[in-house]
Amino acid sequence: MQHDRQKDSFLPKEVWGMIIIVLISLLSKSLGSLFPLIGGLLFAIMIGAILQNTTKLPEAFNPGINFTLKVLLKVAIVFLGVGLSLYDILDIGQKALWIIFFSVSIGITMTYFVGKWLRIDKRLTLLIGIGTSICGATAISAVKGIVGAKEDETAYALSTIVFFNLIAFVTYPIIGHLLHISELSFGIWAGTAVHDTSSAVAVGYAFGNEAGEVATTVKLARTLFLIPVMFILPFILRRKTRTVDTNYKKAFPWFVFLFLSVSVLHTFGLIPVFIESCLTSTSKFMIIMVMAAVGLQVRVKDIIQLGYKPLLTGFIASITCAVISLLLIL
Repeated sequence: MQHDRQKDSFLPKEVWGMIIIVLISLLSKSLGSLFPLIGGLLFAIMIGAILQNTTKLPEAFNPGINFTLKVLLKVAIVFLGVGLSLYDILDIGQKALWIIFFSVSIGITMTYFVGKWLRIDKRLTLLIGIGTSICGATAISAVKGIVGAKEDETAYALSTIVFFNLIAFVTYPIIGHLLHISELSFGIWAGTAVHDTSSAVAVGYAFGNEAGEVATTVKLARTLFLIPVMFILPFILRRKTRTVDTNYKKAFPWFVFLFLSVSVLHTFGLIPVFIESCLTSTSKFMIIMVMAAVGLQVRVKDIIQLGYKPLLTGFIASITCAVISLLLIL
């Protein structure tokens, strides 16, 4: 018995979660090929969510799920940079920058006043507003120390973001097709309005390859807005915090530089076509894995327990970001 435990200890703790995610992703990719109108990404979320809410998944899966969401997503984004020219990235960023600015500013402000109207705690309101307007779970994790949020408030905000990410994934492509939006415009919209990086990239690719590439670039630019917000927050709250410096280091998306570096290599033709093709295909499968992990984090009970006020605040914040950015694009 003790010998078996020693053998198990040689395996990374993430391995069990990764196995279930790979299996879900392979099944989702196959189903997506059979039913292209639904697509592998949506199947991955659905299968993950069904498993999470109908079975008691072992705790041993959690490290693998977290690894996929925190590390594998960043690797996938860096690999996506292999097929993007630096000139295209700069051009897209220039077009989207002012849209991001207005969307983030108005989204956070609107959420703050809605939370005040509904008499929700200021800390929870700010977490929902910043998470919705900038970069979902990453933003919430980065600013929770600055606003002095409690663990239950952080959990509420994260559950709200996950819920509206799922709605965005289903509704955005439908709205895009109904309005006959171009892939470029849809990618900018997804990148400026969908909350989490994983969902923004996935929503873009659900619409089309070009939309996915644009959404990835725009979302990374939007993520950088977290840094000035973190500088401003202590002044808004009129409080000092010892965690600010640490949070800056944790929150800054260093992988963006790797993404840009890889695109520079592509721009100057320094990456062989075969390798580019392999990395691009790998990155798209990784995105399916990330969406499977997102599905495995959906807990319907947690969302129901939120009550209507945080959900209503998140809904208004989501609608505000979506409508403002869409109007600015059209």
